[in-house]
Parts: sequence; C-alpha cells; structure tokens
Amino acid sequence: MPLELSYLTASIAVYGVMILVQAAVSNLSHGAASLAGARDRLGADSLMEARAKRASQNMVEALLLFAPLVLVAHATGRLNEMTELGAGLFLGARIAYAPLYWLGVPWLRSLAWALGFVGTLLVFLQVLPFSGGA
Repeated sequence: MPLELSYLTASIAVYGVMILVQAAVSNLSHGAASLAGARDRLGADSLMEARAKRASQNMVEALLLFAPLVLVAHATGRLNEMTELGAGLFLGARIAYAPLYWLGVPWLRSLAWALGFVGTLLVFLQVLPFSGGA
C-alpha cells in the first residue's frame, strides 16, 4: 500500500480516537444514564466536552478535504514525494492538533492546524491537471 494511503488510514484512526475521547468526556460530564437516553435535557456542555466536540468537528472538515485528494492522487497515478510529504504533514499535524485543542493551547493549536492545511495543499497541488505532478 502506498505510504499516502497508510497516512490516510492512520488519520482516520486519529479521528476514531478523537470520537472516543469526546464520548469519554461526555460520559464524565453527564453520566452514562443520561447519555443512554434521547439526550433532550442534558444541559450545557462542560468546557472539555465543548472542546472535544469542536476538535472532532474540525477533523471531519479536514478529512473532507484531505481524504478525497489522497484517493484522487492514488487513482490518477499522481503519488510522488510531494503527496507523501503532504500526507505525512497532515497526519503529524492532526496528531498534535487534537490534544492541543483539548488542553486549550492557543498558538500551537493554530500552528498545528495550519501545518495540516499545508499538507492538504501539497497533495492538492499534485492533482491539479496542470500541476505536472507524477
């Protein structure tokens, strides 16, 4: 399997961990009995719960851009050193981003987000018809 697809798979695993963290924090905030129902009257999210939800939602948004680009690069034979770098950068940045968001670290979190976006752009630039990639 190409390294970019391995990085994509690992990114999905990171998202899975983020979902588990969000569920655990929600369970601590509201209790299992409250979460087992329809959740109509849960009350306000705790600070950590709100952060976990926002971090997970941001990962969905990032994966919606990144995943199709990696798959297009693979399907069109445009995987190269730049797509490998971009996918690796995306994965590394996203691994850093989640705990930085959960802990409320402002500037490093923004830097991790930006590095992940740069990784996505590197892959994008290789699949453009006029890019000359691969």
